[in-house]
Amino acid sequence: PVVESSGEVSSYGDYSNNGEITANVNWPQRQSYTYQTITQWGELELAQMGAAKIDWANRLNISSALIMDKFQNKSYFYGISGLQNYGLLNDPGLITPVAPVAKIAGGFTWVTATALEILADITTLVTNAVTQSGGNLEMDSVFKLCLSPTRQLQLAKTTEFNVNVSDLIKKNFPNMTVETAVEYTTLSGELVQLIAPSVLGQETGTTAFTEKMRAHPVKVDLSSFAQKKSGGTWGSIIMQPFAIAQMLGI
Repeated sequence: PVVESSGEVSSYGDYSNNGEITANVNWPQRQSYTYQTITQWGELELAQMGAAKIDWANRLNISSALIMDKFQNKSYFYGISGLQNYGLLNDPGLITPVAPVAKIAGGFTWVTATALEILADITTLVTNAVTQSGGNLEMDSVFKLCLSPTRQLQLAKTTEFNVNVSDLIKKNFPNMTVETAVEYTTLSGELVQLIAPSVLGQETGTTAFTEKMRAHPVKVDLSSFAQKKSGGTWGSIIMQPFAIAQMLGI
């Protein structure tokens, strides 16, 4: 559910009943996707791996949990094609990314940028977020600056006064933190998202699942074993797209 505060005030009067408070409620529609994987191991396998001091059944169990977790994470970024199931990078409600400013050294990327040019791009993102929110966000609001690990390294660039970008961020945007994910390196270029986790008491978005992992019963065969594991995802549900500003090509 998405809940928006609403209402109005009225001039005071001892016998007046004017003024009303309410709330608007909406439910974004999504379709879930359920997936599965199978883990199998045999008695001879166990014996061979045991001779090598490898706890094979346990290692396969760890692999199944890891592979499912990776898929779940991908669904949070990209959603599921063919369904009303979207990710943080392709939700249809997201506002189109802007381009970085041209750099003095040439190009648009942060690789060729100075520390102050990088700060200027970040300031543009904050300005867009403030504008998109109608002023409900400010420069000292809580923000997450989300980008790829390779672009995070550019935040170590320093000015001629030996002040790096990370220091400038802390000074100008005290409640901004940096988050990294390799998914921000896209086929169209390096993407950065500035996300305000909540606005006016309503969270901006959430990652959702039906079940993270269900371990079904172990099936015992003549000389082998098998187990199905399943899970389900709703992708990322973004309730307030205006709270996310994007820049592509850094």
